[in-house]
Amino acid sequence: MSSIDAQDVPEVDLREFARLIGLEKIAPGRYSVLLAANLLGGALSGRQNPAKIVSEIELLESGELGQFKEPIQNRHPPLKGLWHKHYMQDGLASLAMNVKKGLNRYGMPFFEQKVQEAKEAGELRYLTPGDVPALVDDIVSGNWQRLAEQQALSGEWIIFAQHEGQNYYLTIATHDSATHERVREQIDQVCCVEFPFLAPLLADA
Repeated sequence: MSSIDAQDVPEVDLREFARLIGLEKIAPGRYSVLLAANLLGGALSGRQNPAKIVSEIELLESGELGQFKEPIQNRHPPLKGLWHKHYMQDGLASLAMNVKKGLNRYGMPFFEQKVQEAKEAGELRYLTPGDVPALVDDIVSGNWQRLAEQQALSGEWIIFAQHEGQNYYLTIATHDSATHERVREQIDQVCCVEFPFLAPLLADA
């Protein structure tokens, strides 16, 4: 994920960028300059398509879950009191994370099917070279689809706050707890100025 400080880009440019990607239409006045800056940084670096994040925000606004599990309220400092929703980060790391999760949860159904078929036929060889592409497809695409159907895909985080029945979108973050202190610092410096209700919300975090 690419991250840039909000002061690196004039606010007028960020607001125009937010309008162009649909964020202003979806959550008018309820997204931070910090979020817009991070989305712009990801787009300029070519490392993150902001449409993926905006799409997840749109689902949140409509009350839909999409392919990810429901939003979770953070229980521990430094992000205690805030909420996060998953989004799919571009790149191999996100794919690998979900392949591992799918293997842990579902195993290799195609391979297990071949083993069962071989046992029933009294054969010792479970797979042929021709089965390998189908096996790989089942491990990657098959398990991905199973996770998506169960709304269990994992991704990185959209950080948001809830206030008077509405969501206020603050920034994006990774699962890595080591980076959360920096994320909190940015929220304190930028988002708490934009949205004064945040300071009391974060007082105990």
